[in-house]
Amino acid sequence: AEVERIVCVDRATGKPDWVHSYPCAYRDVGYAYGPRGSVTVEDGKAWSLGMMGNLFCLDATSGEVIWSRELGKDYRIDLPIWGLTASPLVEGEVVVVQVSAPEDGACFVGFQRDTGEEIWRAFSDKGSYVSSIMIEQAGKRVLVAWSGQRIAGMDAATGKVHWEIPTPPNKMPINVPGPAIDETGTRLFLSVFYDGSRLIELSTDSL
Repeated sequence: AEVERIVCVDRATGKPDWVHSYPCAYRDVGYAYGPRGSVTVEDGKAWSLGMMGNLFCLDATSGEVIWSRELGKDYRIDLPIWGLTASPLVEGEVVVVQVSAPEDGACFVGFQRDTGEEIWRAFSDKGSYVSSIMIEQAGKRVLVAWSGQRIAGMDAATGKVHWEIPTPPNKMPINVPGPAIDETGTRLFLSVFYDGSRLIELSTDSL
């Protein structure tokens, strides 16, 4: 049977401290060999998103499951060709996940980090492969989320959209590398295989 694993290893020896394994049948995805996203670790907890939508919050020391959700049961996921790949992003009390559920208006969902309860959802877009990031803009922390159809600056706590720019795909959503921000923090560089590159100037006086 197919499984996905979250593994914690001793940094000095490379030996596993703990392994959390769960069954996961891969369906309708290309290259069905393991999860894609990195585990996000903060404040003694670890959050992971598997390729088919298994979302876990674990105790980072013991590997004990604090909460979990099978997103495919709660949302109508329109699975990208290579599965769900974006790593969870933790900001304050919210963990932001790219769910890719356009029919539910839930391309992005903000979950309560310690309980898994949904706080907000945003955009009727098909998902991309890009992990969201936090930036400083106009004196505030701004979530930059890039779906298969738009890039947006948002409030991570509420899902409020400060700004958005359409990024319609030429053939299909295939944006993989995340937006790069320059050393001044005022420009975002985007690059997509079929669609070329784009440079975005960020407002510095208001959102």
